[in-house]
Amino acid sequence: MPAYVENSSRRALLAAVGATVLGGCTSVFDDEGSDSSDENDVPSNDGAADLDWELPEGSPLEPAVEPEPLVTDLAVPWDLAFAPTDELYVTEREGRLLRFETEAVLEAGGDPLDATDVADENRWELPGDHAQGVAVHPDYPDPAFVYVYYGSSEDNRVGRFDASAAEPLETLEVLVEGMEGHHTIGGRIAFGPEGDLWITDGTSEEDPAQDPGRLGGTILRLTPDGDPSDENPDLEDADPRLFTSGHRNPQGLAWLPDGTPLCTDHGPTGRDEIQRLRPGANFGWPVAQGGPDDEEYESYDDHEEYEPPLVNTGPELTWAPAGCVFYEGDAISAWRHRLLVATLYGTHLNVVTLLPPDAEQPPLDGESRRHDAAWLDESYTATTHRVLDDDLGRIRHVTQAPNGDVLAVTSNRDGGAGFDEDRFPRDRDDVLVRIRTA
Repeated sequence: MPAYVENSSRRALLAAVGATVLGGCTSVFDDEGSDSSDENDVPSNDGAADLDWELPEGSPLEPAVEPEPLVTDLAVPWDLAFAPTDELYVTEREGRLLRFETEAVLEAGGDPLDATDVADENRWELPGDHAQGVAVHPDYPDPAFVYVYYGSSEDNRVGRFDASAAEPLETLEVLVEGMEGHHTIGGRIAFGPEGDLWITDGTSEEDPAQDPGRLGGTILRLTPDGDPSDENPDLEDADPRLFTSGHRNPQGLAWLPDGTPLCTDHGPTGRDEIQRLRPGANFGWPVAQGGPDDEEYESYDDHEEYEPPLVNTGPELTWAPAGCVFYEGDAISAWRHRLLVATLYGTHLNVVTLLPPDAEQPPLDGESRRHDAAWLDESYTATTHRVLDDDLGRIRHVTQAPNGDVLAVTSNRDGGAGFDEDRFPRDRDDVLVRIRTA
């Protein structure tokens, strides 16, 4: 198998196991990220304890890595959610939810499972024409609620059902409706460290992102029952479920050990971003989307009302970032306390090191980049390293398994561009893989 060699340095970002967010986001856009900050505080927006975690050292490229197939023949997988009862839920974008035994999947290396063999009782057709995010209740299996993001281009919804029921989908109840994205815009859901449900809703139009009364271009924060979180900001004329706004196509969610939430967001062409979320922050789309040298969009420097990102790839580089996870495991120790970001158009995994600006930064080896422009969020300096370049094709999501393994799913049958069509899709795409040291 091809070696996977890329990583990025940044201040140690420890992904809380209980806050796993596998946020992959399908995208056909060429996007880039941008980094920026106006102050050096990292608030515990989730109310989590102010944890002290070990900062990563050295290069994430030090170990050679390779993908090991665990499940093959998936139909455009989008998101993963692990339940504490040895269950793994996987959404397929065309509107299907599959349930696997976690142990069977993790032990399938060398003899991968075939997704087409999943029994009918573990294969559910969801309403609407597509499915994206999936998450399980923080207290699963009491209650045994599974949450799904599903719907059509006109009306996307988040609902939940009781997986322990005799006919689970007959218990489906809608918690949120009227979201404005579609199957390539937004769609991530995840429970954060404090037990709230987070939802990313992008927008294919420019106007909604700066309208606080609409859901397009926002990140929502709710209780498990669908009510606005008490931690949401009190903004004039805003939907009470809104936590942040001014997003274009947010696809991934992750949390630092101290509870600080992060998001990946597709730019309009290049200008992909990694953002540090704070209550009420407005990330500027469609007005500000770059730095002082951007000839097409206004600079964050000129708008104090907008929150600059930690990373912005600029107009020349496109990742199309999808799902992400702050890795805390030991399976690949050089990646511990770094943010892992799946990319679609970029066809690689980004290892992002987040470190305080005054810390010793990781080496710029391989195709790495330091994101330290003065107009970016100064809370952390981000260094990005590429790994698994073109080994898997389009990567929809990356996450951490309960045993600390790094898992990723491809999206080579979604009709998107940006990879070698002579090589992808392959016969057994799409696949769920484990990334391991070679």
